[in-house]
Amino acid sequence: MTQQRSREFNAMALGMVARVALSGLLDTLLLWGFSRAGVIEPEIALLYGMVVVIVNGIFYLLIRSGVNRRYKYPSMMFPQMVTALLMQTAFMIMAPHVGYLFLINFFIIYGFGVLGLSTFWYVVSWLIGSLALVLAFSVMGSHLSFPVATNFSQLLVCLSFILTLGRCIYLANMLSRMQRKMTEKNQQLVQAMKRVQELATRDELTNIENRRSLMEILAVEQKRFQRGGTPFCIAILDLDGFKSVNDNFGHAAGDMVLKTFVEIVRNEMRLSDHFARYGGDEFVLVLTGTTVSEGVTALDRICAETEVYDWSKFGQGIVLTASIGITDFRPGETIDAAFQRADMALYAAKSAGRNRVMISPDSFDTSSDGTTIRAF
Repeated sequence: MTQQRSREFNAMALGMVARVALSGLLDTLLLWGFSRAGVIEPEIALLYGMVVVIVNGIFYLLIRSGVNRRYKYPSMMFPQMVTALLMQTAFMIMAPHVGYLFLINFFIIYGFGVLGLSTFWYVVSWLIGSLALVLAFSVMGSHLSFPVATNFSQLLVCLSFILTLGRCIYLANMLSRMQRKMTEKNQQLVQAMKRVQELATRDELTNIENRRSLMEILAVEQKRFQRGGTPFCIAILDLDGFKSVNDNFGHAAGDMVLKTFVEIVRNEMRLSDHFARYGGDEFVLVLTGTTVSEGVTALDRICAETEVYDWSKFGQGIVLTASIGITDFRPGETIDAAFQRADMALYAAKSAGRNRVMISPDSFDTSSDGTTIRAF
């Protein structure tokens, strides 16, 4: 637990102790009123108040000193609940004529428990409370009563129920606020995770898929091809002359060129296609459900749009074109093999004069010196 998180947790735990102490002091005032009405001895009210102060003072010191952080559940909610349950049981036996007050406090205690106990410990505390009630009713059950002999005592009984209802509403509201905060934090976490996912799968500059995401997309398309024979093509796109833009006009101009080229490609691709930045000025377009002959039509348009675009707005004299190599995915091959074939098609497009689309052949030729050559 970080130091900041530890301080926040301790502040919350100390706040809970303060609320419990205040609740106990309200009961002390009611007991004092019953002593004034002659229902119980004044010593009962005094003793109850002293016990409230001492018990909550001990828990305050334990939490304040950091001793609570040694335990698995540093809120110390369970020992606080058990102590409170045993305390109410003891005073129920000592003062059965106002025993109802200690009985209804059981609901308050378990209400506090909802805020900080796991299901297991909540059940354990319920068992302890049940045994305590069995003990109290066994010892003093016949003496338990409502002190309503006088108008003043009736007023105190009514007031005790009003205060109990108020404390229950307060706890319910506190629980509701905690749930809202948890919901807000969960939503923030979801948004943060979504952002992390976007950073992991999207290119920050162009806001298209990145290399990592591309590999995942290709793996999915490969499985679709293997299951149902759904064709797809891989096209590698490269901006001719892009290096000179960075060298002569700076990286800011280069970034604007890349973003503009991305928009050109997006205008020609379908929603079902995938576009990714592979690195630098090299991009990959995955054409789903498409044969090579169908894909070349869109790629030719990309070349044409790139050639006629007014690149001089990013730097005087800038002229750019696109070279593209395309291949289809074939039965029994790997993604790497298909990708290498598309890359060789791109190399052939560059060698043939750039500003064109080249389709990879179905076969390789090997020269006499062992160098692999493609015929386009």
